[in-house]
Amino acid sequence: MKKWKHPVKKKFGVIGSVVVSLLMVVMIVANIGLNRYADTITYYWNLNKQVSDKNSTEASDEQKTATFEEAREITKEAAAEGVTLLKNVENALPMDTNKINVFGYRSVDIVYGGAGSGTTSGSEENETLKESFENEGLEINQDLWDYYSGKYTESAEWDVFNPDGADFSVYDSKCTDVSDHIDTAKEFSNTAVVVLSRVGGEGQDCPLDMSEYKDVGGDEGKHYLEIQSCEQELLDLVEANFENVIVLINSSHAMELGFLEEEGIDAALQIAGPGATGLRGVADVLMGEVNPSGHLVDTYAYDLKSAPSFYNMGDCTYTDYDTNMSNKYFYFEENIYTGYRWYETAAADGTVITVGDTTYDFKNYDSIVQYPFGYGLSYTTFDWKLTDSKVDGQGGNITCTVEVTNTGDVAGKDVVQLYYSAPYTKGGIEKSAVNLGAFAKTDTLEPGESQSVELTMVFDDMASFDEKGNGCYVMDAGTYNFTLRTDAHTVKNGLSFTYEQDSQIIYNDENDGKRSTDETAAVIQDEFQDAATLETNMTYLSRADFAGTFPKAERRLNPTSIPEEVKTRLEANGPGSKVMEMDDDSVEMPTLGADNGLTINDMAGLSYDDEKWNDLVDQLTLEELTVLCGNSGWSTPEIDSIKKPETVDIDGPQGLNGFSFSDLGLKMNTYVSEVLMGMTWNVDLVERMGNIYGQEAINWGIVGLYAPAMNTHRSPFGGRNFEYFSEDPTHAGLFAAAEVTGIQEKGAYVYAKHYLLNTQDTNRDGVANWCNEQALREVYARPFELAVKDGNCTGLMTELGRIGTSWSGATYALCTVLPRDEWGMEGKVITDGVGPGGSYYMLPDYALRAGNDMMLTKASGDCGFTSATLKSGYGVTKMKEAAKNILYVYANSEGPNMYEYQGGFSSWMWFWILGDVLLAAGVIAVFWCLPFRAWCCNKKEEDDNE
Repeated sequence: MKKWKHPVKKKFGVIGSVVVSLLMVVMIVANIGLNRYADTITYYWNLNKQVSDKNSTEASDEQKTATFEEAREITKEAAAEGVTLLKNVENALPMDTNKINVFGYRSVDIVYGGAGSGTTSGSEENETLKESFENEGLEINQDLWDYYSGKYTESAEWDVFNPDGADFSVYDSKCTDVSDHIDTAKEFSNTAVVVLSRVGGEGQDCPLDMSEYKDVGGDEGKHYLEIQSCEQELLDLVEANFENVIVLINSSHAMELGFLEEEGIDAALQIAGPGATGLRGVADVLMGEVNPSGHLVDTYAYDLKSAPSFYNMGDCTYTDYDTNMSNKYFYFEENIYTGYRWYETAAADGTVITVGDTTYDFKNYDSIVQYPFGYGLSYTTFDWKLTDSKVDGQGGNITCTVEVTNTGDVAGKDVVQLYYSAPYTKGGIEKSAVNLGAFAKTDTLEPGESQSVELTMVFDDMASFDEKGNGCYVMDAGTYNFTLRTDAHTVKNGLSFTYEQDSQIIYNDENDGKRSTDETAAVIQDEFQDAATLETNMTYLSRADFAGTFPKAERRLNPTSIPEEVKTRLEANGPGSKVMEMDDDSVEMPTLGADNGLTINDMAGLSYDDEKWNDLVDQLTLEELTVLCGNSGWSTPEIDSIKKPETVDIDGPQGLNGFSFSDLGLKMNTYVSEVLMGMTWNVDLVERMGNIYGQEAINWGIVGLYAPAMNTHRSPFGGRNFEYFSEDPTHAGLFAAAEVTGIQEKGAYVYAKHYLLNTQDTNRDGVANWCNEQALREVYARPFELAVKDGNCTGLMTELGRIGTSWSGATYALCTVLPRDEWGMEGKVITDGVGPGGSYYMLPDYALRAGNDMMLTKASGDCGFTSATLKSGYGVTKMKEAAKNILYVYANSEGPNMYEYQGGFSSWMWFWILGDVLLAAGVIAVFWCLPFRAWCCNKKEEDDNE
């Protein structure tokens, strides 16, 4: 024992003192950091455990497997029903052989959906084309498969922290020696299938110029959605050598497909993003086991530059303003005229547009549009008969009954589409020549069999938003024409009916009251009007003068200077918002930390207006409110005062997507892309899919889904079009409502995204979207409106961009007026992921006042809130309102049955405690061995010597 008390030299005492100091600093800093980020660490610690271990739902391995198999089966079914037959010369399909040659690099690298948060953790379970085709009875040329497999190139992994779209390389450029395999392929089969693919992804739109990719298959001067020369050379080779040539378009982005009209191509299918097992459905269509009944959800033009939206895509940057996340813009100059609304209206009005050296004569519709919205062929034929129609008038419905008869030789399904045309006055409210009102899909009809389908739409939905006149929705007097069509352009057998509206209906409180589906009358909003008028460099396309108002130059190549008022707004504060002006200093600090004896589980089943919610929220402390509103990324946090456990909320639109789930070996499904869902034109099928998806999430202990996505396809170049249903807002909204209904029926809750103008991903962080209120409401808000009204959607996710200058999450009209006041949503609103803009424009003080309840981030401390909120009676009151919205959704989900309150202690904290013990032991040991022996023992020895 004496040797440990033996004195050491004082220099060792100095060294020991330094070590002790360093250890104490490490301990203090570590404890401060761990305490600050404890909630975040707990979330990531528990996340993988939650989904990999048996969670409190007690879903057995057998139940998980059964749901997984259901998911794979409905993915196959949806693909088979959504695949759209574009061309079929002399009944080339279905094939008369089961032996096929498959050409194209993408045959071994299928685009199952897209890149980014919209991808899935189940990608390892995706079947290859060969696996799917052979499972359905086709025989694939192994020589060709091996050749293309040998050319496989691993795409760059998508980075959640630096999203940059997708890999836009065209790898057929490195497969030119496929010609060496032609002779053996001809011996194998006289049928060739060519796969041509396009991919989209989060963070960047499809390239408008492929010059950047000229070393990997891109043609300089062409855009990504044109066929590239290496692909054309492959087609030429195949067409010259095979009797039967079938092309599969594996793209959720509408391409220029004029090449499909080449004589050597016999048939073509649009298969979009088929998901894990969807290629089995494609095989069934090729063989005739399934009759294709899919219809397109976009207009396919021969030249995409014929669309006005083309000229406002890409990187648009103000020339004289360089503040990051404030200097980018998008002009929605096309107004309401997106997709078929443009092409059908321009054709109806006989519009002729000249851009540079190119003239587009829309009177000659067939020279402009190759495949209209809603187009799709079948292996059989159908006849329709309009047997009944009824128009109730204001506050009622429009209904018609159509008898559909299969007049062909094989069983199949058909889609009946109802369009309406409202009276238009030149210079009056902007109106499309035709608008989709309703649709219905038949059951499978045997040859000669008939079925009556009923189509229903709401009368008041035909009203247009009159932002320049009455400031509300208006139904003009005149004749309303209703036509039954096979697509947006083709009227079936002249079937139609009309309705005469005797007088104008003005939907506001001063005149004829609100629309029947609204909670309050929809009237103009200052924030939306600012987004329409503050930017003075743009001209909105107008039906009164299409030729004079059509954009003639690409904005990315012809940038503009920033208007002074826009600059002033942006420089006033990072969010560019006025919501802080709403503060009411007279509001007293509300009750916090009350002892009312309630837990979150006591609230299950209570209505939103039940007074107990006030008592529950009164129990929360300011710290708990701060965490609940400011630290809700990929979860809702644990709240001790009401015994609320932490949840798991994750992406995404095409299947479950956790950042690290792929490392766990979990069997999760990849569903078809939302484009392919929409192409089914079967909302019942998509509701069933939502049901299975919701159950799959619940099985894995996941209650919140950042899905579905439902932005309108404004342009084919939109990077995330694969996540969105359609170019038509009503079509998209009906499918969104169906999927939301299916998911929520299983007890999961959704965050419908990206609310509202996220139609492009280039420059999405802080980009200013300049859009008038009519287009905003009628085109871009409509899918979300139907999701709330028809699907009882209880959650929305705002976008990263701005509405004019105002960050979407700090826009009161967007977060409160539309969803809650007008549509009647009872639920919560969350931001998109708070990334680089978190400290500049995505500020929680502003979000809270706008009605954006939650910040999608992992924060700490005050979570970005300032004294303007934390020391303000008004601010804390808004926090409590947000807390009620968040907790209401949780209490009425499956969450209370899934999760157990942990009491604030997580198992990882044992390592924290152990670390503290070891550090403390180290401090004591070093201090004893060195400083103590250097000075204390030496002193004792000196005393003894005296």
